[in-house]
Amino acid sequence: MFKKLRERQIRLQAGQRHTRLMGVAEDLVREAGMKQALTQTTSPQEVTLAEVACLAFARYQLRIDEAEAADYLAAALVARGYSTDHWPAASA
Repeated sequence: MFKKLRERQIRLQAGQRHTRLMGVAEDLVREAGMKQALTQTTSPQEVTLAEVACLAFARYQLRIDEAEAADYLAAALVARGYSTDHWPAASA
């Protein structure tokens, strides 16, 4: 019984973490898109992995590495219709 409860808790925490990190990446991409529309200075593809990691820590005290930041940033870019072709392919 306790094992099932613990597994459920872990799944819920993983879902919350995912939702929070996607929100961080989506907010950065959305903000860069609005800045681009207003000033033509930056584009959403110029959001950096460090910005994703820093905002995740600032908002939720979540420490993420570059690989995880890259995954969430790529997902946010694709979800908003931007390309990730400018990124080097990740090595497996």
